[in-house]
Amino acid sequence: MKLLEDLRALAASPRELWIVYVMKLLESIAYFTVYTLLVIFLSDDHGYSDTDAGTVAGTWLTAISLVVFVSGFVADAMGIRRALLVAAISTAIGRGLLAFSGSEVGIYTALVLSVWGIASMKPTMNAAVRAYTTPATVSFAFSLYYVVMNLGSLSQGPLITEFREWFKTGQDIAGVHLSSSQMVFFVGFVCSVLNVGLAAMLRDAEAPAAAQRSPFAIAREVMGARSFWLFMGFVGLLTMVRLVFQHAHLTWPKYSLRAFGDDFPFAWYWSINPAVIILLTPVVTALTRHLRPYPVIVLGAIVSSLSVFAMAFSTTITASVVFIVTLSLGEALWSPRLYEYTATIAPRGRESSYMGLAEVPLFLAKPVVGFFSGWALTRWMPEEGPRDPQQMWWIIGLMTIAAPLAMVFLRSTIEAPATEPAAR
Repeated sequence: MKLLEDLRALAASPRELWIVYVMKLLESIAYFTVYTLLVIFLSDDHGYSDTDAGTVAGTWLTAISLVVFVSGFVADAMGIRRALLVAAISTAIGRGLLAFSGSEVGIYTALVLSVWGIASMKPTMNAAVRAYTTPATVSFAFSLYYVVMNLGSLSQGPLITEFREWFKTGQDIAGVHLSSSQMVFFVGFVCSVLNVGLAAMLRDAEAPAAAQRSPFAIAREVMGARSFWLFMGFVGLLTMVRLVFQHAHLTWPKYSLRAFGDDFPFAWYWSINPAVIILLTPVVTALTRHLRPYPVIVLGAIVSSLSVFAMAFSTTITASVVFIVTLSLGEALWSPRLYEYTATIAPRGRESSYMGLAEVPLFLAKPVVGFFSGWALTRWMPEEGPRDPQQMWWIIGLMTIAAPLAMVFLRSTIEAPATEPAAR
């Protein structure tokens, strides 16, 4: 069976690959819980309006956007082990302060201190997967990596839902009273502390020439290639599709609480997404591995884009479930292949640079969603007053569907030049 063959081949990988998988699991638990709860925490615990909470989230994500631009170059210059160790320390300090701080100043400081770790962790981990695999195992390695990430995402459902129930009145830890949201953030803090220890156990796969050069020299080299800019155009188009996932974390939770009641277990329902990904990704990868990444990514992008229209037609729990399932089916197609596509077209020793810059369009778009989300909820789904959520989702859907259509028409321009480095 092809799946078992892939697993046996991957089992021969160095222990560092499996350490990276564990780190990715822990980072996903911490990141997705904070990301999902942040705007609710600001509103429930500190009385922020929808617009103000969205603005804070958007500003935080803007800072990450600025840092992610350089994080890949720095990671290639530092080496994987040192880069992941510094990133893990950054997230541990930031999330610890977020869990234990009860003031606005403390919250803002926590968000600022976590920026570097969040910005650099993902591209560096992606590069690590490529560094600790071979051409024969890289496709399945990224498939399993994506499954691990979604196992972490899956945990947010029971974690957020049950903690909001168990700790309605909060909990005292180390003499500090933590709200239910802060208890969830405390779990993220523990995960980040564990990642510090795991990062210290890593050994660099090799000492590439890139590690002996400055981040500025690496940046000039990477950004001077025409194929890189064609690749960035492709990633920029795909970002319009990925915006749906930002709305799923920033817009949909408050929308669902207002549409279906304050006790609606939105985090449990969102767990459908990682559950579908965990089940389908290995199967989809095995079935499509013989195909070039580009058409598979485009097909998945089209499916994901169509998901939003379920809620544009109906404000029901069923429509939300259809949205989540359809979005997940598309994601299972395109997302793992995008990791593989990016890692394999990057020249050896420049994987972190490519991975970091590939995230730039998405991180630049995240603050836009943060700002738009708060405004859209206030406009079409306020806590009180007239509501028209279907119009909100129509607008989001039409903004999304244009991108995969452009990817279809521009395939001949983008695909061939962007894959040239893989042949070198």
